[in-house]
Amino acid sequence: MSMATRQPRFRPAAGFNMTPMIDVVFLLICFFMLVSQFASAEHMAMDLPRPDNSQAVKVKLTDRVIVNCVLTTPASPATSGVYYSVGPLRVDSLEALSARLAAAKAATARLQVVLRADRRVPYRFVRGVMDVIAENRVELMHLVAHVGEGVPR
Repeated sequence: MSMATRQPRFRPAAGFNMTPMIDVVFLLICFFMLVSQFASAEHMAMDLPRPDNSQAVKVKLTDRVIVNCVLTTPASPATSGVYYSVGPLRVDSLEALSARLAAAKAATARLQVVLRADRRVPYRFVRGVMDVIAENRVELMHLVAHVGEGVPR
């Protein structure tokens, strides 16, 4: 056989297998159809009340004082074993705490106190702080507690 009579070999053209891409596109279409159904269920048409005459007042951060009751570790017999903090400032006695609350009350008439206590602090110390808050005529006090498992609600 001569070279001229030889048949050229068939070479397949380079191409893409479209099957995986069609599968991905189909899954994306299904995903977006489902998500759009869930999103439309969240935006239910409702007639919501207007807060024009609302009694709720936005509390500024300056109108709130956080008082912490912390157990010192280890508790020394010379001290009560508890110290207080007004925000980041440490206060070692109820008298100093009362002075700080009086200054805050003088600066803000609508003062709110958030009282937080370590669970190991005996109640008599927390009660002492509550008495100081009442003596300074603070009308609104929030008592912070953690409700965990096994605690009745």
